[in-house]
Amino acid sequence: MEIGIERDNGKYVGYKIDGEIINGLYQTVELDKIADNCKNFDIKVEKPKNGMVASKMSKRDNLCILTMKFDKENQVQFLVGNDLNLIELNCIPTEQMPTDLRKMIIQAYELTQKNTLKDFMN
Repeated sequence: MEIGIERDNGKYVGYKIDGEIINGLYQTVELDKIADNCKNFDIKVEKPKNGMVASKMSKRDNLCILTMKFDKENQVQFLVGNDLNLIELNCIPTEQMPTDLRKMIIQAYELTQKNTLKDFMN
């Protein structure tokens, strides 16, 4: 599946997803789709070091893309919308969504809620 996202130049580009977790939160786990999304939206994530997770939050107007690399073969990407329901998010069992991941998704969500001067300029 794809969701159309407007790029900085005003053109729409397809963001590839594998599925919706809850309203406003989409997940991509297929490596080729993640690679395409990173290319299409100029997302560069460092290589993980010493067993750590490398992550990158990329704000796009009212959306945020959270990309996480565990190693070359294990990556995940979340598309977080400004319509994410935090109550639903917090109802997801910890076994399905660890607390650290939930905190990162909430941070990404907060980025979608903050206005910058650029948001008000025509």
